[in-house]
Amino acid sequence: MATEIKMPQLSDTMSSGKILTWRKKEGEEVKRGDILAEVETDKANLEIESFFNGVLLKVMSPAGTNAKVGEVIAVIGAAGEAVSAGPSTAAPAAKPAPAPAAKTAPAQPASAAAPSSRAAHAPAAPVAVVSGSERIKASPLAKKVAEDLQVNLSAVRGSGPNGRIVRRDVEAAAGGSAAAALQAPAPQALSTAPANQIPAPSRVPAAGTLTPLSRMRETIARRMQESVTTAPHFYCTTSVNMGEALRLREALKERAEFKGISVNHLVIKAVAYGLKHEPRVNAAMKDGQVYQPGQINIGIITALEDGLIIPVLKEVDSMSLRDVVFEARAAIERARAGRPSSSDLSGGTFSISNMGMFDVENFTAIINPGQGGILAVSAVKEQPIVHKGQIVAGSLMKATVSVDHRIIDGVMASTFLKHFKEALEIPALLMA
Repeated sequence: MATEIKMPQLSDTMSSGKILTWRKKEGEEVKRGDILAEVETDKANLEIESFFNGVLLKVMSPAGTNAKVGEVIAVIGAAGEAVSAGPSTAAPAAKPAPAPAAKTAPAQPASAAAPSSRAAHAPAAPVAVVSGSERIKASPLAKKVAEDLQVNLSAVRGSGPNGRIVRRDVEAAAGGSAAAALQAPAPQALSTAPANQIPAPSRVPAAGTLTPLSRMRETIARRMQESVTTAPHFYCTTSVNMGEALRLREALKERAEFKGISVNHLVIKAVAYGLKHEPRVNAAMKDGQVYQPGQINIGIITALEDGLIIPVLKEVDSMSLRDVVFEARAAIERARAGRPSSSDLSGGTFSISNMGMFDVENFTAIINPGQGGILAVSAVKEQPIVHKGQIVAGSLMKATVSVDHRIIDGVMASTFLKHFKEALEIPALLMA
């Protein structure tokens, strides 16, 4: 019996996806685990995996079309099996978006327009389409800018992770000519002033630019606005003496199994320790009730060239510090390369935003919708501290937890911070 393949929800924020390419063709054999298609979501380009054996009988959503989560995009079955001709729940094929209109000067009388002038303003060559299995790795924003500036992406060398093309690469390839053409002032008419009069110099204000939001940035804007308008944020800050934690890191980083260990890995493990001892902070508002997840799944907010992405580590409280180092590094590398797995982007119950590498001394973060709290981690700073009645040099780090005050009050937030701080100041607790 034929099986309908529906658009899966590949991340917590995904409501629809654009089919970029089909890896399998109609009539081609499909095995469980094969990649059927590549989909552009609001977070990244992700792959749809087949969970069935058979033949790809029908593609309902061709490459280039959008499909909502749950809509039928293909049918898999036995070779020669008929596909129902009844009404399909597949999304209708999207009409191709019209090419952006070129900005031109107001039309001139036919007698005044010179043929050479028209030729000079002829539109640039359209963006080339790459066929077959050749795929250009580019961020969604880079693709949009390339379309607007009429840049052929196949001729652009990417400077992002793994050769990924980002916005600056497209703008560099355009050479600024397109932007200059849009901002260039109109030719001035010949002056008719007497020769002995010098015309006053005119100041032409610099033209601004408008750049469409990428799908990722649109999602970030929508969800952040949703968070601050629906969840009353409440903040608690603590200072952590990181001296012992830094010594632990120095001791472990020489060992192969802890290669690449960073302060952030210690923070992730300490957050799991804090949430385990104060599980009420690992909660969220859902359908007017308090939702208490059965796992501690920590999202690591990761900056990209055109936005943010949040890889999620599952069941961190049951992971060893060594496993946290390995899994976090792998998930972040996949995210920055634009190739996260679908499980990387779903299931988070609490998030961490660490800006310590940017020398930020203190900040607050906005709660990710669907969660009840987020921890903002700042830089480790050498400061004078009082230790046993003596002023000594210390390594302090400020951390601020933002919680949804509808379900989490100050006692819960402060108890979580107490255990978080304890785990970093007595880092042997992180090795348990």
